[in-house]
Amino acid sequence: MHNLYIPVVAILVAFAIIFGGQAVLDSQVDDDIESLILRQLDVEGDIELQATKEVQKGYGVCGLYQVVGQDQGALPFYYSKVNERVTLDAESERYRRHCDS
Repeated sequence: MHNLYIPVVAILVAFAIIFGGQAVLDSQVDDDIESLILRQLDVEGDIELQATKEVQKGYGVCGLYQVVGQDQGALPFYYSKVNERVTLDAESERYRRHCDS
């Protein structure tokens, strides 16, 4: 019976590492997106991301952002994980190619 505990514990630890690591990576991506949007808009404050979805087999993120404290509604963005660039123009080729579906 003790021989059964070791594989079960090993599997649980592996799941924790995989899914815990993925949660940390997703959080870092959100932080990167927020930082790039603030820098591109040249404003200080906080950004709230909404309705984010991965595109391009996980190489990009589409969604909406809103600057906290501003009355402006949520605006679209596209973030490329490959070159770590954010596109805020919904009419741009990059946004339309990856986010319009």
